[in-house]
Amino acid sequence: MERAAEINIARILETRPMGRYQSVTLALGILALFVNGLDYSAANVAAPAVLRAFHASRSAMGPVFGWSFFGIFLGSIGLGIAGDRWGRKAGLITAVIAYSVPALLTGFAHSLGELSLYRFLAGLGIGGAVPNTIALLTETAPKRYRVTFVMAAFVGYSTGNASIAQAAAWLVPTFGWQVVFVLAGGMGLALSVLLVSTLDESLPFLAVARPGSMALRRLAARALPELAIPPDARFASHDSESAKFSLKLLFRSYRRIATPLLWVAFFAESLTFMTYSAWLAVILEQAGLSPRVAALTFSYGAFSAVAAILLFGRLIDRFGPKTTVVPALLTVASIVTLAGGRLSPLFLAATAVLAMACAAATHQSLNGIVGGFYPTIIRGNGVGYATGMGRMSAIIGPVIAGWLMAANTPLQLTLWAIAAPELVVAAAAIGLDIIRRSPSAAADFALSFPVRNTGEQAI
Repeated sequence: MERAAEINIARILETRPMGRYQSVTLALGILALFVNGLDYSAANVAAPAVLRAFHASRSAMGPVFGWSFFGIFLGSIGLGIAGDRWGRKAGLITAVIAYSVPALLTGFAHSLGELSLYRFLAGLGIGGAVPNTIALLTETAPKRYRVTFVMAAFVGYSTGNASIAQAAAWLVPTFGWQVVFVLAGGMGLALSVLLVSTLDESLPFLAVARPGSMALRRLAARALPELAIPPDARFASHDSESAKFSLKLLFRSYRRIATPLLWVAFFAESLTFMTYSAWLAVILEQAGLSPRVAALTFSYGAFSAVAAILLFGRLIDRFGPKTTVVPALLTVASIVTLAGGRLSPLFLAATAVLAMACAAATHQSLNGIVGGFYPTIIRGNGVGYATGMGRMSAIIGPVIAGWLMAANTPLQLTLWAIAAPELVVAAAAIGLDIIRRSPSAAADFALSFPVRNTGEQAI
């Protein structure tokens, strides 16, 4: 009896040129992360105005940031699991709605306690959007552009950060701090409608989770019109893992070292990036810049991150995780320079912009790398737990920075404390690069990432 034709969707997608399915998925991923960036940074850029409105000290924003990041931590893990169970599309749409509604409610908060509650709820969605977007884009991208594909979408995130800072600079003086939250929440609800009507599910996910479904057959026919699909075709996956998720799968084979290294890297990196971005506007005002210039500096830093993210995305595709060492060390150098004292306003702003760009590039480099260490069946969980480690440290970092400021700690010491964890990131990146070239990882990485002509497995 003749066997049914077997179609490996993941292998076809990773070897074909960019088509409409991949282009639309990337565009929607960029848009989703753009709105995610709007909501995430709304509290950061509104912080000085919020403190003035509630007549609170600088340290009072620490708990607001902390509750927000606690929500992001829970959302990263919870909605990452949901994405592996019900699909990337369902996980992403749920996340967008989950952060949009509380963002709108934040604009009506009458106390810092209410503000903390709404930011915690919004954090659930902000955190959940990231692992589902990373998983969707990792499974959709051509193999040789996989890291670039993911990091290009995070350009949307940085642009969202920059755009909400521009809105704060020009709109908050007239309409109050509430305007940035209402803007982010309204755009999020509009985005959720667009995603419901336009976003397609991940084909590799469907091939693993629902290989016999008619939805997979219909989407494959539409996304790959050049592919002749026989009536008796059987869809298959090249993943080595086919069991339902258990935490042990994150530590199988080479991942018993890679997963802890990823967790350490995300934890340390977020101590710097999340704390620096959360307190930047306040730090710049403390250093002598006006509220509008501080907000604009935040915006220019986020816009500069776009170029840095695209540059390092291509370099990581070519040279592997060790490339992340460069932006990590540049982040340390630029943040420490801010602690020098007696800087001109122009030099202060320029250095803050460089620090933001390099910190964002380091952050998104890890996001670009992480999905490739896990097969489809556990990718949402793998990414969710790794990014969740970063969110956990993001709960701690801004609160500690708030305590340091409340204790009138010299700004130089505070900035050193913020910058130092990037040195750990640099060491972890070197370790991850060694692992992806190890014999135990070779088979998976040959399937997950492009192979350079030198014979070295490149991430």
